[in-house]
Amino acid sequence: MHNRLRHIPSKLHGWLNQVRLQQRQIVRCCPFPVQRSTFNVQRSAFNVQRSEGQSLVFFALVLACAVPFIFGIVEFSERQLEVAQMQDALQQAARASVQLLDYAALAENSERIDEARVQQVATQTFAQNLGTVHGLSEPVETLVNRVTWTILPQGGTCRFAGLPAQTFVTPVVCAEVRPVLTGFALLGYAPYQPQITAASTLDRVER
Repeated sequence: MHNRLRHIPSKLHGWLNQVRLQQRQIVRCCPFPVQRSTFNVQRSAFNVQRSEGQSLVFFALVLACAVPFIFGIVEFSERQLEVAQMQDALQQAARASVQLLDYAALAENSERIDEARVQQVATQTFAQNLGTVHGLSEPVETLVNRVTWTILPQGGTCRFAGLPAQTFVTPVVCAEVRPVLTGFALLGYAPYQPQITAASTLDRVER
């Protein structure tokens, strides 16, 4: 009995050595498990912050390019609308004045054409139509006086600067002007002068 008890401490000592050896192996495999987990969390947070920062930079770059582009489209559309309004105003003035020309009477040489009256009606109509035109950078009276009117009671050819000529066989009133319009805001509102032309004729009278 005494011999068995004497071997117990040695066995216990051996068992404790095995436990210590296993603990050492575990520590060698994962020496700092808590610190490594903390480091991973910090690195993940850093990656999230860096991703958000990159997104903000990308958004700022896109916005810096998109805003001038959008404003440019709006500005261009407004300028085109102003030119269309000016074109319509001049065309309607030519149409109103050509109605004073009686083609049937002209064909029979029974009517004397008062070209001054035709031009007066065209001028007055054009001045009235300019009330709906936006972007005009000069007085209406100045613009109206600069219009070049061509009145052809017997028909003929209307010639415009830099554009193909138009020939008519019926009475026609032609007009041309370069109004001073407000320019683009992106370019400091520098005024520009588009070429505006109009031509209106009467329908041929069939006998």
